[in-house]
Amino acid sequence: MRATAKEWAERVRAWRESGQTAEAFAAGKGFTEKTLHWWSGELVRRSRRPPAIPIARVVPTRRESTALMVIIGAARVEVRTGFDGALLRELVDALGRTR
Repeated sequence: MRATAKEWAERVRAWRESGQTAEAFAAGKGFTEKTLHWWSGELVRRSRRPPAIPIARVVPTRRESTALMVIIGAARVEVRTGFDGALLRELVDALGRTR
C-alpha cells in the first residue's frame, strides 16, 4: 500500500526530529533514503504552490431586452436595445416620405 502525502509529511517530520541521516532513518522501514529526500523536497514544493482555485461555470443570464414600437401610418417598426440609430433615422425618413 502506498503512503499518502500526509503520511510522508509525518515521516519527514520524524526524520528531521531524529537527527539521523536519511539512510539510517529509512533502514528497515520499507522505504529508501532517496524516497525520503524526494518527499522532503516535494512537501516544500507543495507548500509554495498557490492554493487551487475551484473552477466555476459561468452561465450568462438572459437579459430581457427592452423594445420600443414605432408606428408610422400602417408601418410598425420594433426597435430593440443596441439598434443602429442611423439606420432607424433612414427608415423613419423613408416612411415619412411615402405619405
